[in-house]
This record gives sequence, structure tokens and C-alpha cells, in this order.
Amino acid sequence: MNKYKNTVLALGLLALSARAQAAPPTPGQLIFQKNCQRCHGKDGRLGLNGAHDLTKSNLNTMGRTYLVINGMGKMPAFNKTLTAAQIEQVVAYSLTLK
Repeated sequence: MNKYKNTVLALGLLALSARAQAAPPTPGQLIFQKNCQRCHGKDGRLGLNGAHDLTKSNLNTMGRTYLVINGMGKMPAFNKTLTAAQIEQVVAYSLTLK
């Protein structure tokens, strides 16, 4: 029984350690959370206000960059609110949503 308790304790400590060492959000993720999450959702699937499901998008980096810069439909253009580097970061992050 004591061996079992030690194993459970060790697993619990490992879980806490893994949580504490979780990677901090990337700059692209922070930009996404601030500007895109309200319509696309945290995981890119929300679809509010006609937002496309980013996990099913077949747009490559160039296509997504164009949309972030110019907007489309209800999606605003971000060319005046985000720098080129920020646009690159948020597009790179959007490509990780699966």
C-alpha cells in the first residue's frame, strides 16, 4: 500500500511539474487571442459572425496573410493595427490550429 501511495504522489508531482513547465504563449498566439479569438474561437473553430473554421482552411501562408492584411466580409483588415511582423506571427500561429 505504501508503494502505491508513493507512485501516486510521484505521478502527481510529475503532472504539476509538467504544468508549471508548459510553454508560454507565443507572440502569434497572444495576437490571435486579442484580435481573432472572439470570432474564430480559442481553437479556430467557433465560426462567430461568419468566421471560417481555421482548422479546415486550405489557405497557405500567403493566402492567410492576404486575409489578415485586407480583411474579408465581416473580418476587418489588420494592416493598420498590426505590424508586418505581428501579421507574420499571427498567421504562423493560425497554421498550427488543427
